[in-house]
Formats: sequence, structure tokens, C-alpha cells
Amino acid sequence: MTSFRKILTALFLAFGPLLSAGEKIPVCAGLPPVARIVEAVGGDAVTVSSMLPEGRSPHDYAPGPRELRKALRSRLFFTTNMPYEERITRALKGKVPVTDISATIHRVPLEGDDHHHHGHHHHGHHHDHDGCSADSGDPHVWLSPVNCAVMARNAARELGKIAPDKKGIFYVRAEDFARRMDLLHKDMQKRLAPFKGRSFFVHHPAFGYFARLYGLRQQAVELGGRETTPARLAQVVKQARQAKVKVIFVQKQFNPASGRALADAIRGEVMELDPLAADVEKNLEAVCAALIKGFGR
Repeated sequence: MTSFRKILTALFLAFGPLLSAGEKIPVCAGLPPVARIVEAVGGDAVTVSSMLPEGRSPHDYAPGPRELRKALRSRLFFTTNMPYEERITRALKGKVPVTDISATIHRVPLEGDDHHHHGHHHHGHHHDHDGCSADSGDPHVWLSPVNCAVMARNAARELGKIAPDKKGIFYVRAEDFARRMDLLHKDMQKRLAPFKGRSFFVHHPAFGYFARLYGLRQQAVELGGRETTPARLAQVVKQARQAKVKVIFVQKQFNPASGRALADAIRGEVMELDPLAADVEKNLEAVCAALIKGFGR
């Protein structure tokens, strides 16, 4: 048994999930936006914790004892199979049920994934340095209102297994959330329609689902989790000039230096997007508004 597993076993014996009558169901999620979707479905019946603190990147974050205690006290752990979660989910096996909230969502290739671009298939998982698994496709499934609706329904199904007496409430709340996502989708579809086919440039390729949904083209400065080389930057500068863009989008979880360098090269500006913001509804709206503003430059 590894030292990590020994620590988890000790924590489980000390803090294992014991739920008294009427107490809220403790649930844990790997990411802040996933936690918020589960919270929207569970309502007052659940308390939801995220293993990843908001503002942190799964690239350089390792859960400590405090986060492990949250996971071991939970009745259910929701994952999207981000590589940083795998160590936790393996250790939770047999102690806390683990479910992939995105299991029914079709994964699209992650931009810059050479395996997909060249049609090769490799067994196992290639873990890029940004905390994404290339072979399993783009992990940023929550950056689409359509996907968020699917995840809410999946959450309702799994929470209903833990608390059958509240199953109906969970399904009603999931459908309410899905309706809000549908309204948001239709609104953004209308607002982004004039820009169909346009390119937007980001540091990290997190917005593939969003781009596909609204007929946009995501162009990433960083590919495959690798540091941006001078040759790569020169290539992107050329692409950005051809696309006549004046805004480069950077993410707070990553070093913005290459994004700022690109903006300087095209005499443009930098705007920030947060792919891991907890409030998915507000964040999708913010992404839409930022892109429209960027296209208008």
C-alpha cells in the first residue's frame, strides 16, 4: 500500500461518511463548475465541495489532507476524468462511489492533440502538461450550455440513487436548470450568429465546445501543454494578422506572457476569460459578451 493510500485509509476510518436523519448529503466534485451544477440540482438537500479551489489550475494542483477529508466524508464523488482527479478516484475506490458526470457527452478532439490530428490511436492516456488527457478528447465539457444540461440530468440520476426519497425533486431541479441552459443557448446563438466563421485567439484551447456550438473558430497560442516557442508565436502572429483580430484572450490559470506577446505583436489588447469559473451560467454569458466585444474591435 502506497503512503498516499495509507493516508486516505486512515482519513476514511476517522472521517468516513456517517449521515444522520435530515442531514444534508455531502457530495464532492473535482472542479468548481461541476460542483455548481450538482449544487443547482441538489439544492438544500446537498452540500457540495470542489476538490480544486477556484482560481487554481489542475495543472499544478495536488489535493492536500483537507481536500481528502472532504472527499472521504462525501457520499458521492463527481468526476469529469481530468488526469489530476485520477489519483483521488483510484484511492476512493471501495470507499466512496465515483461517477463521471460527463459520461454521456461526446468528447471532441482537444485542439493541438496530434493523436487526433494525424488519425493515430494509442492505447492508454497521454497526459498533457495542462492537466488534460489528450486521448480522451477535450475535457472542458462544461463550457457549453447544451453539455451543462446533460450533466445536470446525470447528476439528478446519481443523486437519486443516494437519496431515493428526493429523486423527484432532483429531476425537477435538473429540468429547471436545463431549461435555463436552453434559453441561454438560444440567446447566445442569436447574438453570436453575425460572427459565424470568425476566429478568436486564446492562450489555452479550452473553448472548443463553445466554438463548435456557435460556428466559431478557436485558435490557441499554446498547443499540447507545451511552452510557446518563438517559431510557434511567429506562426500565430501571422494567423492573427490574417484574421484581423485585435484581442487575445488569456486565462488566469496560465502564464499570460505569450498571450501578451502576441497582443503586442498585432498591436492589440488582452482580455481575460476563466474556463474554470464556478458559476457556469454567468461564465458562459461572460464568455459570449467578451467574444462579441473582441469581434467588435
